[in-house]
Amino acid sequence: MFLNSGERMPKKKEISTLLLVLWFSLFVDAQGQEESTVVYDAMFFAQYNPATLTDMIRSIPGGETVLSSRFGASGVNGRGFGANDSQVLLNGRRMSGKINNMATALARIQASQVERIELIRGNAEGLDIRNEGIIYNVILLDGAENSSSSFIDAGVTDIDGMDTEPAILASYNASRGPLELGLSYQYENRPRLNLVDEDVLNSDRSPREFRHLFNAQTRRNHIVTGNVSYEFQNGAVAQLNGLFSDNARAYDRHEDQYLIGSTGRLLPNAIEVGDISNLNDEIEIGGDLEFEVGSIGSLKTLFVVNRRKNDDEISQNTIAGNISSRFFSSIADYDESETIFRSAMTSNFGSNTFEYGAEVAINTLDRSWAFNDDALAKAIVEEDRYEIFVTHSTQLSDKLNVQTALTEEYSKIYQDRESQTNERSFRYLKPRLEIRYDLTASDQFRVLAERTASQLNLNEFVASRNIDDELINFGNPNLEPETTWTYSLSYEKRFKNDSGAIEFKAQYEDISDHIDKILIGTNNSGIGNVGDAWRKNLEINLNTRFGFVGLPSAVLTFSYIFEESETIDPFTRVKRPLRFSTPDYFVVNFRHDIEGTKFTYGFNAHRRSGRLRHDVSLYEATNFEIHLDEAFVEYNLTPNIRLRFAGSHFLNADGRVFQKSFYDGHIADGVIKRIDVQDWTIDPDYVLSIQATF
Repeated sequence: MFLNSGERMPKKKEISTLLLVLWFSLFVDAQGQEESTVVYDAMFFAQYNPATLTDMIRSIPGGETVLSSRFGASGVNGRGFGANDSQVLLNGRRMSGKINNMATALARIQASQVERIELIRGNAEGLDIRNEGIIYNVILLDGAENSSSSFIDAGVTDIDGMDTEPAILASYNASRGPLELGLSYQYENRPRLNLVDEDVLNSDRSPREFRHLFNAQTRRNHIVTGNVSYEFQNGAVAQLNGLFSDNARAYDRHEDQYLIGSTGRLLPNAIEVGDISNLNDEIEIGGDLEFEVGSIGSLKTLFVVNRRKNDDEISQNTIAGNISSRFFSSIADYDESETIFRSAMTSNFGSNTFEYGAEVAINTLDRSWAFNDDALAKAIVEEDRYEIFVTHSTQLSDKLNVQTALTEEYSKIYQDRESQTNERSFRYLKPRLEIRYDLTASDQFRVLAERTASQLNLNEFVASRNIDDELINFGNPNLEPETTWTYSLSYEKRFKNDSGAIEFKAQYEDISDHIDKILIGTNNSGIGNVGDAWRKNLEINLNTRFGFVGLPSAVLTFSYIFEESETIDPFTRVKRPLRFSTPDYFVVNFRHDIEGTKFTYGFNAHRRSGRLRHDVSLYEATNFEIHLDEAFVEYNLTPNIRLRFAGSHFLNADGRVFQKSFYDGHIADGVIKRIDVQDWTIDPDYVLSIQATF
C-alpha cells in the first residue's frame, strides 16, 4: 500500500504506541531520585569485556542511540564548528576533525584508556559544546604513567553470489609522560548485492515490460588516522589529529529486460549492462590549543583543513540481439575543500559563564563534468563564511540553568561557471535560548528556541545525472541557504538504580527559503529555494535495563519519531509534505551480556513509513519493510580475545517498493507516460571476526 500526500499513520496506532511506551516507563520506574549527572567508572564496564570506547558506550542505556547515524552527531556536512552538537566529548572537549569524525575516534580509543564516562543532562559549565540532550563526557586516564596498548579486529564478509571479502582494523595507543599518541589503520570492504524486480506498466496500469536487475556493489577503503596530544607544565593542552583515506567504490549492473506478450508470457527484449565507479581520496588535518590567559579565562583555538578528490564514471550499454549501443555515459571530476578556524575565550564571573569569539570557514568546489558526447563543462564554487558569537550561561538556582547565545554571520558565495561569474552575499543573525529546569534529580525539562542557517551542498550548483530516474538535475546558480526557527520542549525522567530513562520531545520548525526541487526552464529541474515550509514532530526515546525481570545486563534502546510537514509544491502549486519526509520512524537496539557466561547477543533494527518524492516529470511513493541492520552473537575466548558473528538483511531482505509515475512533459499536465513498480531486496551478508587487545 502506498501513501498519498494526505495519508499518515492512523491515529489509533499513534495512540497505542504512546500508551505502550508510557506503560513501560511506569512499570520499570520506582520511587527515589538519582543524581543529575551519572558517572560510570572503569569497574562498571568490566562485566561487558569492552575492547574500545565504542563498546563501552553501547553498554550504557541510550548509548546505541548516540552511535547511530539517524540520531547521532552531526556529520561531515555540518556548518563549521559552531553548529557541532556532537554528544560525545573527550575530557570535556570536542573533537576538532570533520571527516575524521566521532565514529572513527571512538573506535580508535581502547577501553583500557578510559577512566570514566559522565552522562550530563543538558548544558553544563566548562563543557566545550552546545547540546540540549544527553552529553557523554569521556574522561581518559592521566597520561603521567608510561603505557601502551594495541587493538586488532579482523574478519571476513560473505554474500551469496559475491566474493568473500576481508576487513581489518588495527590501532596503537601510547602515553609517555605528558605526551599521548594514537594511530590506526583500517581496511574496510562493504559489499552489497541489490536485486530488483521491476514491472513497467502503461498509463492504464496494463503490463508492458518486466525487468530484473542485478546490482553488485563493492567498496574498498584504506583509512589511516592518528592523533597526538601534549600537556605543558603550565596546563596548556595541544592536540593534533589527521586522516588519510583511499576509497574505491564500484557498481556492476546487469538488467534483463522482457516484453510481456498478450498471454502474459515474458519475451526476451534486451540486456542493459553498466559500470559505475567512484574513486575518492580524502586528507584532513585538525588541531586545537587551549590555555589559560591570566585571570581572564581559557582561550581555545581550533582549526581543520580537509581536501577531497573525486572521480566518477558511469557507462551503460543496451544489448538487443547482437547489437550493442550506448544508453548513457557521464564523467565527473571534482575537488572539494574545507578550511575552518575558530577561536573562543571562556570567562567565569561568579555563577555566570561567557564564551565569545569568532569563526571563519571557507568551502570550495572545482568540478568538471560531461554527459554522453557533450563538451566538458567546468564550474568553480566558493563559499566564505565569517561569524562572531557570544554565549552566556548562568545558574539562576540549583534547579534552573539558562543559556543564551547570539551569532552574527556573514557569508559570500562566488561561482564561475563556463566563464559566467556570479557573486552574492548573505547576513544572518542567529539567536539561541535554552532553559533547563530540574524538577527533581530524576525529572528534567528543557526548552529550546534558536535560529539556524543551513550548509549548502556546493555540488547542487552544477548539473548531475540520476541514473535510476532518467533525469538530469540542472545546476542552480541562485541557490541560497535556508533558515530555520526551531522551538522544542523536552521532558526526561531517569529511572532509579541507573535502570535507564525516558524522554519526550516536541519540536516545531519554521523554515524560510526551504531547499527542494524546483522548475528550471520549461521541463527541467534542479535544487532551489521554494519558499516557506514547516515541520513538526514528536520524539520518544526509551533507554532501559531489564533488571526488573532479572536481566540487569540487557539494555534496550527504542526511539520513535512522528512527523508532519508542509510546503507548496513548485510544480503543481498544491500543499504537500516536505520532500523525502517520513511520517513516522522507529529504531530499536537490544544487547544482552548473558550473566555468568561469556556470551553476548543482540540486534539493531529500524523501520520508516512510506515517503514521497516529487519532480518535474516524476512522482514517487516508497513503502519500506522492517530493516534488520544487524543481529549478532559474541563469545569471549579470553578477557582479551573475542569472537563475533553478525548477519544483516536476512529479515525481509530490507525490502522496499518504489512506485514511480513518469509523466509526458510537466507533472502539472497530468499525462502519465508509464508507471514503474520496483521491488528492491538486499542479499543477506554475514561477518565473522575476531577482536583482540594486547
